[in-house]
Amino acid sequence: EENRRREAMRSRQIAERLGVEEAHMLEFQQFNKVWDEKMQLYEENAGNLMSNLKARQKGDLQEFQEKLISKPLLPKFSKELLNLRKIQKHLARQKDYAEAH
Repeated sequence: EENRRREAMRSRQIAERLGVEEAHMLEFQQFNKVWDEKMQLYEENAGNLMSNLKARQKGDLQEFQEKLISKPLLPKFSKELLNLRKIQKHLARQKDYAEAH
């Protein structure tokens, strides 16, 4: 009698454990399916965002290059160069050409 109860209990425990394992595997498969779907959506969205960003940057670059070409760049001379030119000009007015070189 005791052995029969133990065997019955063991059978129930094995059946319960198999049921839990099966439920766990099913839940795991569902999780993986949902995860794969989310990752696919993420990859598609990231690809769209990257292509939009590249297109916008390309347009911005083209606009910037056109802006650079259209307006001439005026050099900004250093304070030291402007001072040397001023000295040279004054020396040339005084006809001190040797110093003005």
